[in-house]
Amino acid sequence: MFDWLSDRSPALAAQTAWHDGSYDEPSLFHLVYRPDGPFAISCGAGLLAEHVRHFRFSPAVILRMGQMTDDRGQAVFTESFLNHLQRMRLRVDVWAPPEGMLLLPGEPLAVLRGPYAQILLLESALSWLLWHPTQWTTRAALQRWENHSWAEEDTPPAPVTTFDASGWKARAQYIGGSDVGKNADTTREPVEGEGLVAVWRKHSGESDKHKPLVQIRRVYRGNHALGDIWLTQEQEERASVSKTSAGIVDARTHRHKTLKFTRFQNLYQPLLAKGHPVLANTRAGYLRQRTLKQLEAFHFAPLSEYPHGWWD
Repeated sequence: MFDWLSDRSPALAAQTAWHDGSYDEPSLFHLVYRPDGPFAISCGAGLLAEHVRHFRFSPAVILRMGQMTDDRGQAVFTESFLNHLQRMRLRVDVWAPPEGMLLLPGEPLAVLRGPYAQILLLESALSWLLWHPTQWTTRAALQRWENHSWAEEDTPPAPVTTFDASGWKARAQYIGGSDVGKNADTTREPVEGEGLVAVWRKHSGESDKHKPLVQIRRVYRGNHALGDIWLTQEQEERASVSKTSAGIVDARTHRHKTLKFTRFQNLYQPLLAKGHPVLANTRAGYLRQRTLKQLEAFHFAPLSEYPHGWWD
């Protein structure tokens, strides 16, 4: 099993929020991945759901945290913070695209809303279970993309994996379309930017001025994807589901474009609801086929010309 306490920084950040009183502030975060290539393939939502189903701040975890000391031999975590963790019930909502979904640059891997400190506590799990798997899947898919190789007559069986970094990488590479049994070594792993980014926090007495992205509508004519429309919470609530056209301001060119479509798909689907996993487990072979179908569908035109941006 992966040692979640090997990186103390998320828990230390949450402890700081506990002591300065900001721990319970309603907040919205994006998990951001900036790939080197023209797209990312989302991966890891099932792993995060599985982790949340099983991980608890048990007495054994609290005891271990209480025994951690700094260079001066002083306790790293305070008794009041550890007592808070023992009483805490996770209340974070998480939305993420289905695993194997193609994302454009600037589109987050996950949208998280909940108490400030609770989101901070999830940072290590988000990094290892969503961010890194997306990186591994995307790199495998890019090889397929560059070779125009997205057809498989028979889907190979998924590798048997363990719930650790090597297992997560093997699973991710398989979903991305790589050969089964490929080396899943995670040492000296090169990474792209960024990670967990706070895009909105409701400070005491402050109005909600900034309107962050919470949903993306991918619009289609038949099976042909036409563009991605970025929506704030307010826009999503008032945007009619019966619309067959919408204007967007493209994120690259900043120009207005009208999209006429026959149907749409909301990319971000519930993963955690008030801290409870709501994502059903999906076979890795099915996720691999979704990746390959996405590569085939989006290879019809240069992705540099695919419109994506804010609803106008």
